[in-house]
Amino acid sequence: MAHVPSAVRPNLSGQTATPISPLMLPSKTIYPSKTMRCDVVFGSPSMDCNGTGICKLNASDYNQQVQRTNRCQNTFGLVSAGPNGKISLFFFREFLCIRLYRQHFRKGVLTMQEACPLPSEISKGLHAFGENILPGNYAVIECDGYFRVDMNCG
Repeated sequence: MAHVPSAVRPNLSGQTATPISPLMLPSKTIYPSKTMRCDVVFGSPSMDCNGTGICKLNASDYNQQVQRTNRCQNTFGLVSAGPNGKISLFFFREFLCIRLYRQHFRKGVLTMQEACPLPSEISKGLHAFGENILPGNYAVIECDGYFRVDMNCG
């Protein structure tokens, strides 16, 4: 069990967090579709993955152990087919560094200034409509221990 610093998760008050399994997913009645684990790099593709938005998504293996990375712009998430041809990305608070949280999630909006390529492995696996996550301002919905972002594909 890993200790989560209070700067990352202030509401823990110095307690030890229970590890999150990558298999944990919000209610299957809301999202009955297939879910895939992915590695996410935040930033803008034209700015060498600096700035706001999502720069890259890569499908990853569910059996691989989830660990925090040393690079603050990277995290893991879950991606599933969302309503109306969208995809839904799920991010767990325990795996977001404080800078990433402040830059991309704190204001309740994830801003994508440019399209992010959706790997064919993910788009085929989820039967997504499109090859890119489209630019736009997407609501960040904070739930119990995770964030959900529903994004348009095209």
